[in-house]
Amino acid sequence: MILQEGSWWMIFTAVCLASLVGLLEYEGFINLIDDTESAAPLNNTSEEMHPLGTECLDHEGLAMHFHPYLTILIDGNEYSIPGNTGIDTDVCEGAMHMTHTHDESGKIHVESKQIEDVPLEVFFDVWGKHFDETGIMEYRDGTIEMTVDGQISTDYQNLILADGQNIVISYTSN
Repeated sequence: MILQEGSWWMIFTAVCLASLVGLLEYEGFINLIDDTESAAPLNNTSEEMHPLGTECLDHEGLAMHFHPYLTILIDGNEYSIPGNTGIDTDVCEGAMHMTHTHDESGKIHVESKQIEDVPLEVFFDVWGKHFDETGIMEYRDGTIEMTVDGQISTDYQNLILADGQNIVISYTSN
């Protein structure tokens, strides 16, 4: 069977069109084939650091230094908060952020050269972890509850830190 000249152009056009669509799919400009596990990416509160999270300390002339305590429970198991979080980071090389830890006890050091309200978000931003009413870290499909000194709080990332606070964040999977 001999193809006529017009048929060759149709085949050529179809091959070029299929190649173009494949290239656009491969490069991510279009999504005809749903090959992702999750349709919506997880938003992260730490993607934009709170302005107070960029302040670095040299420990001279501090007007404020206090310690709240943070406990994180994931499905009933305590999640360890790393020691030296907020110390010698890319933002504060050789120094400390205004919120930081020295050990894994959950004791957060909050220090500043001026007295100011520091929300819990600052610590999570410095740590590089997500926390708000939608969940904590990568845990987002369950129930989140926060207590402060034994009382339920819905302030989440907006909670203003204070000396001696006992903050417990509990995440329970659905």
